[in-house]
Amino acid sequence: MKIFKSFLIMAMVAVAGLFASCSEDGCWDAYDTTSEKTYSFEQAESNYSLTPSDTIRQIAVKVFRSNAKGNDTIPVAVTVNSDLLACNVTDAVVFENGKDFAEILIDVDYDNLVIGNKYTASFAFVVDSVNFFEHNYSISGNKTAKVSLQLQYTWRAAGKALYTEDIITTFFNAPNTTYSVEVEQANENPAIIRTKNLYGAGYPFNEPGDYDTKKDYYVVFNCNDPEGVYIDGWYDTGLNWGYGMFSFTSYGYYMMAAGYDFEAVKAAGYMGTLDEDLCITFPVKGLVATMPDLGTGYANLNGAFKLDLSSADLVIE
Repeated sequence: MKIFKSFLIMAMVAVAGLFASCSEDGCWDAYDTTSEKTYSFEQAESNYSLTPSDTIRQIAVKVFRSNAKGNDTIPVAVTVNSDLLACNVTDAVVFENGKDFAEILIDVDYDNLVIGNKYTASFAFVVDSVNFFEHNYSISGNKTAKVSLQLQYTWRAAGKALYTEDIITTFFNAPNTTYSVEVEQANENPAIIRTKNLYGAGYPFNEPGDYDTKKDYYVVFNCNDPEGVYIDGWYDTGLNWGYGMFSFTSYGYYMMAAGYDFEAVKAAGYMGTLDEDLCITFPVKGLVATMPDLGTGYANLNGAFKLDLSSADLVIE
């Protein structure tokens, strides 16, 4: 039993829908096969995580129908977030007689993808705009589909850093503590740093079974602007004290994910900093943490969070 008491979070953060995610293989919702002709995207979400040594030139998104008879043209809304993704479908998908599926093809300009950027293509049946979908029963299964593609960094081990913890304090009265953690540096950009197993064996308040040892858990820090440091994404930590997997991010990233641009978030004082001594810090309430059964709230409540990289093998220009 944990010696630390959980307490109610006084300042909650609105994050509805932000934590719903799918595996890299996507989400599958079976659709009904009935006498009524119905339509469904094969997968609701597909995520492609690639390294610079990979190549991908085309992605196919399948759309199924329950009856293969006749030619059908079904209206589909298409949205892409970059010109580097080009779809052969702009407003409709065509089924040929005798086929129970059609493909939407996405051409990828792989040579011009930027490492770290997320490229997305989204598709949705257009309901009620034409006679095909006068009623929603004509769609059964996945009404939408989303493809995400991201070119990832490659990493090198960079030794140890000292980590001062002030995130568990979002939920528990655990004291701030400092311990050693492994860090890595991106080969393609030395200002991108990540920690490895931040809440693993080094965290002194774990008990047997508290931490998932089956895989490594990383947290990526973007230090391209030393005055505008942020954690680049939401990250599971592998830590579970019986309330679901603990994960966190920086408030700066949270605000950018909500649609605010980098400069505006930085000017508002929500970003972290990397000082001359190679220490990453964040302002009070400059982090956000979640445990599924306890909720979501501000972290770094004591302003004690620090990732001291001075003893690591890093060169950050």
